[in-house]
Amino acid sequence: MRNIHIQGVQSDELDWFRQGVLYQIFPDRFAREANSNDHGLEKWGNLPTRENFFGGNFRGIQAKSAYLTELAIKNIYFTPIFKAPANHRYDTSDYLELEPLLGSEEEFCALVKELERLDIGIILDAVFNHCGEEFPKFQKALRGDPASRNWFHFDGPNNEYQTVGGAQMMPQLNTSNIEVVEYFKRVMLRWDSFGIRGWRLDVPWKTETGFFDYLKQELKPLKSNKLWIAEAWWLWNLIQYSESIMNYHARNRILDFVHRHHADAEDFLVDLLQWTSQWDDPSLILNTIGSHDTPRLLNMCDGDKIDALFSLALNMLIPGVPMLYYGDEIALPGENDPDCRRTFPEILNSDENQFLSQVKKFTNLRATHRSLSHGSFDSIHLRNHALVFKRSAGDCEIFMAMNTNNRIESFKTSLTLDWEVVEGKVLNNNGIIELHPKSLALFVKNCNC
Repeated sequence: MRNIHIQGVQSDELDWFRQGVLYQIFPDRFAREANSNDHGLEKWGNLPTRENFFGGNFRGIQAKSAYLTELAIKNIYFTPIFKAPANHRYDTSDYLELEPLLGSEEEFCALVKELERLDIGIILDAVFNHCGEEFPKFQKALRGDPASRNWFHFDGPNNEYQTVGGAQMMPQLNTSNIEVVEYFKRVMLRWDSFGIRGWRLDVPWKTETGFFDYLKQELKPLKSNKLWIAEAWWLWNLIQYSESIMNYHARNRILDFVHRHHADAEDFLVDLLQWTSQWDDPSLILNTIGSHDTPRLLNMCDGDKIDALFSLALNMLIPGVPMLYYGDEIALPGENDPDCRRTFPEILNSDENQFLSQVKKFTNLRATHRSLSHGSFDSIHLRNHALVFKRSAGDCEIFMAMNTNNRIESFKTSLTLDWEVVEGKVLNNNGIIELHPKSLALFVKNCNC
């Protein structure tokens, strides 16, 4: 395969999003500061179920702001924080109120201001396709109120209604109804006033055509209207109104290349070229590996911490914005929902700290250098499961060498680099670069900022 080149981009008003790692937090499980609402909560550290609550809250997140800074986090994406009965809060009962278990409006304001002081932005989850059974309009609809029934999709003789994915607890909203549209306009206006920076759009392809386009146009002056991130597992061509998109392809192809060996370096680069060419600005694609909807990265790597580290490192250095699911930076284990939503440890053990120290190298690199946020991508060498590539902007060049296989791969090269070996063994002598099994190395050149 010929080597590939992906063009860099210029600065604009979304540099705050490009320039670092986006950290996804499941609010009930990240951190908790004791308060009067703690009665009946699960003991922190116990295994999660679909029903139990651990009481993670805004004060707890604010107390870990120094940790987020050390990890070089630039933005946080919260799964839903609005009033809802379930621990995941995708069954919203009131979009205009915060979930009391998370804290008060004053505590949320304090969190936003503290994170803003640290140059960390907040992105909220726009779950506008569906609500929960306790949503007042849905309760009125069940009692037969005609205007309220028009907020949903009722059909059939026995109060049947459309849901999201067949979940009866989450009725689908009728986003062609102007009352519904105006309601969510109020929602976005209200939370923009708190200083949030953007929205992640939950299952937007299921909303009425034109719903988000209308909101985008109507709310043009809002700061949080400048960045919408659309959830889209595969239907990218249906998304015309968001600046960024959640790239779940990245998870599959990175794991195929690093761990499963279903893809070699050529396959990985072909897919990288494909998805970056599908979006107008590839530097804004949100590359996703772990999330609240999937098994933990460590489990997807069958417990192999080297492969988990390689996956995170590769995601930090390819074009686009890397998303880090809370706990993946310490190799927190977990199978699929609900096990992937374990509590973040109150005190890290030595193994967790060791893994974290390796991950910090890449998160800080990603947050520091323009060549990774705006720069071009050039593959230099590739064969089988070995790859050498360069990211560059101006004089700043960052090289990565990676071999995910169990045999040595050698290349004739013009590179004369003093590699910093992160894992394994990498040699660069006499015009030959030699990548030993399970090896990862970096070289940073002329990058002073």
